[in-house]
Amino acid sequence: MASFGQNLRQAREARKITLQEIADTTKIGTRALQALEDERFDLLPGGIFNKGFVRAYARSVGLDEEKTIAAYLEAAKVAPSETDMDVLASQVTAARAEKREPWSPNAATLAGVVAILVALGLGSLWLREHRKEAREQAESQSHAQSAAVTTTAPASIPQAPPTVVPSDPNAAGTPVANATPNAAEQNATQNATQNAASNVPTAPTASLSPAPKTNAVGTPPVGALSPPRSAEKQGTAPVEVSISATARSWISVLSDDKPAETLTLDPDKPESSSRSFKAKDRVRLTVGNPAGVSVTYNGKPTGKLGAAGQRVTITFTPEGMQKQ
Repeated sequence: MASFGQNLRQAREARKITLQEIADTTKIGTRALQALEDERFDLLPGGIFNKGFVRAYARSVGLDEEKTIAAYLEAAKVAPSETDMDVLASQVTAARAEKREPWSPNAATLAGVVAILVALGLGSLWLREHRKEAREQAESQSHAQSAAVTTTAPASIPQAPPTVVPSDPNAAGTPVANATPNAAEQNATQNATQNAASNVPTAPTASLSPAPKTNAVGTPPVGALSPPRSAEKQGTAPVEVSISATARSWISVLSDDKPAETLTLDPDKPESSSRSFKAKDRVRLTVGNPAGVSVTYNGKPTGKLGAAGQRVTITFTPEGMQKQ
């Protein structure tokens, strides 16, 4: 039977592989490979390294690795209790795979958690402010609607035209017999007037108008009793109210009988930092934060309307302003 080294050499030569090719594949020096073929085990590092060299050599030339290692142990007279290098490596790899390292958050993970918490906080604040503003607008609309109903209800009731009682009994359907004394007195009055006019020198262009007719008790006729029609109500100066925000404030404005207008003034937003309102009869202003607005009435400042957070209602008319 061939020896251990001869079997290695024969397998290599049968495959036409050189020692240099095995060295390139296994990263084992040609000197150590040559020592295996020559069975010069004293030139090898010894221990588990020799078994690793034998296994790599057998794998390169197509020999059974376990049988080749057993042949080496017998040829080198080494106790089989030595640990195989590949077995030890596989055991170390398995132990590392089973070991679980404790989780430790990195900077990116902490930054993501902080960003999520900040976003949730800002979202909750925005939702609370949005609900508060919606609640204030609903309250102002309800208050404005009730105020509009209160102010417009009396105007919707038609007023009865004044009743004029005719003073002429004949106009009220008095019988003809009752009118006879009046007619006689009227004729006497006309005759007296004509006699007086005949005694006055006649002027070329002058003419005397007849005296007004009276009834038996001396009451002027209907035409003289009827009062003159009242003059049309003269237009009053318009009411102009200008509001500028110095802090975020909610307002509700009712101009004359127009629908109420509700909005929020914000000094940080130019398009909603100030508003002006004009009316003919009145401007009704409700402010949710009086300390955060500056109001001028017909070009004159009104001064402080109230404390911060105090809801006030002021009515402006041509005669002045009234706080409710």
